Amino acid sequence: MVCRMTVRKITHIDMDAFYASVEQRDDPQLRGKPVVVAWRGNRSVVCAASYQARKSGVRSAMPAVRAERLCPNAIFLPPDFPRYRAVSRQVREIFKRHTDIIEPLSLDEAYLDVSENKTRLPTATLVARTIREQIRSEVSLTASAGVAPNKFLAKIASDWKKPHGPFVIQPEEIDSFLLPLPVGRLPGVGKVTEEKLKHLEVQTIADLRRMDLPTLGGGGRFPVCSSTGSNRDHLLQADLPGLNAPDVHFVLAYRHPAPELVLRAT
Repeated sequence: MVCRMTVRKITHIDMDAFYASVEQRDDPQLRGKPVVVAWRGNRSVVCAASYQARKSGVRSAMPAVRAERLCPNAIFLPPDFPRYRAVSRQVREIFKRHTDIIEPLSLDEAYLDVSENKTRLPTATLVARTIREQIRSEVSLTASAGVAPNKFLAKIASDWKKPHGPFVIQPEEIDSFLLPLPVGRLPGVGKVTEEKLKHLEVQTIADLRRMDLPTLGGGGRFPVCSSTGSNRDHLLQADLPGLNAPDVHFVLAYRHPAPELVLRAT
């Protein structure tokens, strides 16, 4: 059986500093102030940081003690996950007005396939803009949106103009946009992996595309990731050449994010 590939219209919606923004929304005295959602203590990590706290270098997943050193005037609040889940459900209901094909990644982000949207809006860009406007007017929070032919690119796009920004990557713009980017812009590539790639003289995604699988997969001097097990078929170099080709498969239930470097184009 021959399957014909069609260009999908995928949007990635990412709530801006979600937990911290919920806290600021619900307590006017916190607005405009550096808010860190985290338990205090040596073993605690930051769940979220407002953009005011981020100006001091505070980031999610950072040890709370380090966040306190970076931003001594930060207001630390313990996370209230039942409240965040309730708000997340409100946002999810907005998504459902536009499409039933939704892949939640966490409470604050999701992929939506809007190739055939339920509201019959003419473009995916307009769908993303409408969703952002509805979130702002109904939930009093902001979200960033990336629109692209697949999830991989939509994820990069949603981060491009944060906070509260839209960004669109058209199919014909993929190479011109993607290839010059530093590899650190790839979802899942952290500082450790980026440093390993630098040892291989890989600075950009174009450099990465030229790499051979044995070097990336563990056969080289500086292996980037394991070539065994389920990761074997999903190495970066294997996926990058066909970013504009694969279709998208979605699930309607929560799925844990893929491990670092399992960067599928689908």
